[in-house]
Amino acid sequence: MKTTVIGAYPKISDETGGQALRNALHRHDRGEIDDGELATVQDGATRAAIAEIEGTGIDILNDGQIRWDDLFAPFAKAWGGVSRGPLERYYDNNTYFRQPLIEGKITTDGKTLVRDFAFARGQTTHELKAAICGPLTFATLAIDKHYRTLEDRVAAVADALAAEITGLGAAGATLIDVEEPALVAQPQHIELARAAFQRLAAAGVPLALQTYFFPADRVLELLASFPVAQIGLDIRSRDTTVLRRLDVFGEKTIVLGIVEARNTRLETRDELTKLAEEALKLVKPDRLWLAPTTSLEFLPHDVAVKKLAVLAEAARVAGGVVA
Repeated sequence: MKTTVIGAYPKISDETGGQALRNALHRHDRGEIDDGELATVQDGATRAAIAEIEGTGIDILNDGQIRWDDLFAPFAKAWGGVSRGPLERYYDNNTYFRQPLIEGKITTDGKTLVRDFAFARGQTTHELKAAICGPLTFATLAIDKHYRTLEDRVAAVADALAAEITGLGAAGATLIDVEEPALVAQPQHIELARAAFQRLAAAGVPLALQTYFFPADRVLELLASFPVAQIGLDIRSRDTTVLRRLDVFGEKTIVLGIVEARNTRLETRDELTKLAEEALKLVKPDRLWLAPTTSLEFLPHDVAVKKLAVLAEAARVAGGVVA
């Protein structure tokens, strides 16, 4: 049984130096520093985030998505035919994102995330996974002035993301999170999403389908047929029966979101251990990963650290390791 993180890590804190990235972004906006100087600060913040996640005892890391303004920003900035549009509320959260604005055919060289992933790999000896946004989530939250139908838009986004997966695979990525909350927010589009994931899977890198914010109850059995190595399930944000139905996934690895990433309340070790033990009644330990429900970015920095530490501790206890 392993532990991992999903999405972005808090970018600022009240500790010494914890405001460096925020200050650099403001200075960059005012033209006081250039792109290279900003990148240097982002590298430092990425290095610190990776070290901190490691220090909590988490097994499988990401780079903290320190450079991501939101889930779509890296792609909306880099892809041809797309720009960043107006602010919009992110589902029912008290956070906002800039809607991708599609005004032409989507194009990419597939290297959007390669440099950042390569940098992060050099900062850790742990297994490091990459991440992309989900094609359905991007397509349903975008403003589209080019493609005629949702089907055309999803396919175009999926093809662009498949190119990014190919680039990440060439850079050494062996697992890529696909963050796809739209799949459980709008389950009526599950067949459209499945077709999109066939395009992503053709790139040949193992994928982890990460769903969150909404229960997966209505589509659980259908998710089992997606061409992915892992399925991520949020069991804390809303009432769900998922924990009692985990045996539908066969040999797929389950990434179980048991730490609430949208609530500052610190879970106890025993609380999390009990959830893990319930899952282990239906899932073999080598097919169970434990995680936060989603990105920890909007929690206070110290709370995020404590949540990851208790998650790692609970996994050790549930796995039979004396705490």
